[in-house]
Amino acid sequence: MTTSEIKALWRTLPLAKDNQLSKLDEQIERNPKAWEAVARFLQTKDLNALPLGRNEIGEGAFANVAEYETKLQNVFELHHAYIDVQLLARGEEWLYAADVADACEPQGDFNEEGDYILYATANHPRCLLVSPASYQILYPSDAHKPCMAVDDKPAPVRKVCVKIPFA
Repeated sequence: MTTSEIKALWRTLPLAKDNQLSKLDEQIERNPKAWEAVARFLQTKDLNALPLGRNEIGEGAFANVAEYETKLQNVFELHHAYIDVQLLARGEEWLYAADVADACEPQGDFNEEGDYILYATANHPRCLLVSPASYQILYPSDAHKPCMAVDDKPAPVRKVCVKIPFA
């Protein structure tokens, strides 16, 4: 597929309206094979039938599948090597996102093996809804606090967090 076709394919997926499509297009141009593999995976897989844990997609991309109860409190996280595409197969949750420059109070050093650093808080976060109806894309410039309860009522969810190599 051409990069234009891959971009068009991503536009058929339920991307949340607040995703930055110019950043998406830039990443597709830099790593088209991975973005095509992920788009096809998301189009063809029954997200409720995926096994829990790591599911290989190809081209360096994979999906982590988890079931848990949403939280009333959490920390912000930040990745360097991967872009997150977060979506829920069941349920809904709030995800808070802020610019990396607004992340405050690091909770230790960057974990190279796990590709993350945690922050206690962030200034000026955006509140984003993650649900089966909307995918949220988070770049290494986005500190994010996932898994947050909607209406302050913890509830069960089934989440698919796709990891795509950052190019």
